Formats: sequence, C-alpha cells, structure tokens
Amino acid sequence: MAALRAPEPSDESVGALVVRMRTDVERIVRAETALIQLRLTAALRVVRAAGLGLLAAVLLGAGGFGALVAGGVLLLAAFVPPWIAAFALGGGLLIIAAAIAAVEARVLGRGIGESLTAPADPSPGEFARG
Repeated sequence: MAALRAPEPSDESVGALVVRMRTDVERIVRAETALIQLRLTAALRVVRAAGLGLLAAVLLGAGGFGALVAGGVLLLAAFVPPWIAAFALGGGLLIIAAAIAAVEARVLGRGIGESLTAPADPSPGEFARG
C-alpha cells in the first residue's frame, strides 16, 4: 500500500510537482469530457425517441383527419348539414392529436432535463463503469 501513497512534498522537486499536477489536470479534463459526452448522448436518445412519437402523432392526426372526416361527413350528411359534420369530426381528431403532442413534448422536456443534470450523490464506482 505504501506504493500508492503520494510522496511527501519535501521529497519532490518543483518540476516533478508541476508534471504531476499537469497529469492530474489532464485526467480530470478527460473524465469531465467523457461525462459531458455521456449526458449529451443520453439527451439525444431522448430527443430521438420523443421526436419519433411527435412524428407519429402528426402523421396519425393528418391521416385520421382526412379519412374520418371524409367518411364521417358522408355518414352524418344524412342527419345534419355536411359542414357541421366536418367541423365536429375534424375538431375531435385535432384534440386527440394535440393531446398526443403535449404528452410527447412533456416527455421530451423531462428527459432532456434529467439527462443533462448531474446526479445528486454519485456512487464511488459510477465513473469507472462508464
């Protein structure tokens, strides 16, 4: 265990201390860079997942809007004027699409926030696991 202990300051020259300090600073900078890269990668995964969900919501909303409004207007035209049927069905589908988009936006915001914030109390071996 004595080999792992740092030598006393009086045993090292100023040059050796500077070299050791430079090595320590390089190691710290590399560790911080790796941590930032890990957090950004996690944030990009969240963006990708939420982006796919938002895209699905938009496509489903547009496709559903067209198909159901056309079919619903034809069906309801026998009971109410066609313009009322179109507004009722179109409005309902837009409300559903907006709800899906709101949920995905919340997931996106929360996921990015969690991936970019530092953990409250990292465990001792957390950085070694990578």
